[in-house]
Amino acid sequence: METTTTPYFLVFAANFKAENQYIQEWIEYHLLVGVDHFYLYDQDGGEEARQILKPYEKNGVVTRHSWTHLDATRFDGPTRFYQINKNHLAFAHCARNYRNTASWMMKIDIDEFLYPPNGHDSLLPYLQSLDYEKVKALQVGRFNFGDNNHRTKPAGLVLDSYIRREANPSNHKDLANCSFLSNNRFCNSAHWWHYRLLKPGKIIKAADVDGIRINHYYTKSLEEYIKRQNVSRGRKRDEASFIARNKGCNDVEDKGMHRFVTRIKDMSNKRRVEL
Repeated sequence: METTTTPYFLVFAANFKAENQYIQEWIEYHLLVGVDHFYLYDQDGGEEARQILKPYEKNGVVTRHSWTHLDATRFDGPTRFYQINKNHLAFAHCARNYRNTASWMMKIDIDEFLYPPNGHDSLLPYLQSLDYEKVKALQVGRFNFGDNNHRTKPAGLVLDSYIRREANPSNHKDLANCSFLSNNRFCNSAHWWHYRLLKPGKIIKAADVDGIRINHYYTKSLEEYIKRQNVSRGRKRDEASFIARNKGCNDVEDKGMHRFVTRIKDMSNKRRVEL
């Protein structure tokens, strides 16, 4: 059971660039399901992104770090095996500076949504049921959602528009117990963390994590896929790649996220009034 006294229970570390159409929906959804704080590394550098995040920073739910100082350096560019790039450096910065602020911390992208299945509306009951003294991480399974036959960007929210996914998770990411986290100085992954060597603990494997999962909206429509680039610039932006990435990702209908859509829209409208 959870027994920590940190300021936050669940926090995210995320890099973002060219996500202005999506980041508000992503934040509002995660606030609904129990995320307390977002450590965001701004590789965008634009005024529009700053204005979108302004009310969240004002209300104390977002800490935004400008992260453009590594552009055009050896840390900039597509991720390669065992390469330390600016995304990894951002995650290491978060672990080093903020691991003492929270019980749980996750590396996550703006196209990934941490989801409580089985009809629950919060991530917290499952996490609070774990033995915090012994569990150092969860491997959270990730389901890729497909294009849902959208050639152009649909008018609705991502969670409203994309309701078909692969049948089984094809990857996973670590959700870390912060008391086990190292400073992650040499970690070169966007999926897992490094942990303190002299503090043993249990990692719950993805197959045994049934209370939370990741919904990954990677491709979206063909129009969005071609226009957008991931922060490591490793995406091939052509229709052949789009078709390949969607293979098997439209097999199962899943409307589980629909129960959050109305509340997300209401909260987003209230934030716009604050601006």
